[in-house]
Amino acid sequence: MTADPADRTRDTPDDDARGHVVITGGCGFIGSHLTAHLARRGFRVTVFDRAGCPANRRLDPRAAHVQLDITDFEQCRDAVGAARPSVVFHLAASSTVDSGYLDPHGSLMANVTGTINLLEAVRVACPDLDRFVFASTDKVYGELLEDAYTEMSVLGARGVYDVGKLSADGLVRMYGDELGLPVSVLRLCNVFGPGDDDAGSRIVPRSLSRLFDPAEPKPPLVYEGSLRHRRDYVYVGDVCRALTAIALSPRARGEVFNMAPAAHRTTVDLVEELIRRSSEECRPHDPERAELIRANGYEVVAGSGASQLRHQHCDATKLSTLLGFRNEVDLAEGLRRTIAAVMRERRIARPLEPTAATPSG
Repeated sequence: MTADPADRTRDTPDDDARGHVVITGGCGFIGSHLTAHLARRGFRVTVFDRAGCPANRRLDPRAAHVQLDITDFEQCRDAVGAARPSVVFHLAASSTVDSGYLDPHGSLMANVTGTINLLEAVRVACPDLDRFVFASTDKVYGELLEDAYTEMSVLGARGVYDVGKLSADGLVRMYGDELGLPVSVLRLCNVFGPGDDDAGSRIVPRSLSRLFDPAEPKPPLVYEGSLRHRRDYVYVGDVCRALTAIALSPRARGEVFNMAPAAHRTTVDLVEELIRRSSEECRPHDPERAELIRANGYEVVAGSGASQLRHQHCDATKLSTLLGFRNEVDLAEGLRRTIAAVMRERRIARPLEPTAATPSG
């Protein structure tokens, strides 16, 4: 995956970033960004992943890769015991609502059994661990019935994916409260950025894959039932910064945090913004495609049978006040970077000069 050039100025390792970290799911979308983010800052990084990286996303050359199925406890125990990391970032998961609906058993095995296996492996094989950071989701809260979720809001997950992540979230907190593991939880909203190839489930890559279809631009698809859904969105680089801050701060031990959103949008508003910005970015390189992108609009289609929450919105005051965290990338800039990366991949824009840099953080 091509690096985000805007992030290359922050490559100087921090003084305290010299530990060995493990990232489960480190070949995934967020995981590959986090791997590069931490490697640039001087961490020694080992990726645990069931498979390698897809064609559009390469593993940072500074990271080691261990092939691991987290649903196998013995594999987890042996891998953790061999690595003896100071920090574990647990990102490996069945990561979408649709994947949970289509394969409930596989999704729950990955999200629940996989999390149990890693927690227990760390407990028995890694006594010197500084932090176990779990990437949870705002979907653990269920339907929004107030202005915004806080970390004290009632947890009301219902769907397969949502309940699987809620179960894992609770297990992580139990291993901290009851068994003394140094844990922290970050409940993520909808993450977007360069290198996300899940065009089947997530709205930003799905829309961009159609807008920049190699043959001709196609209108993005909006599911009929989600036209007025409201969601939080955040750029992947800021997620990497938040995960790192939580891992390094003593004040974050045992705590749960909501991720700070960059923006709150209806599905239609987000798709219309993607259309507008894609047309603007494309116009200097391919005016004909830019005009077609604008003229095509979007297409409303029937969605999957998976249950969908209507409204979600996170209050991230705790992340700000306890750790001093602020997002660096707003929605407009994040979409610009993401669109530019897709255009380079599709050879619509001039590629970057050759560089050893890797996914942005």
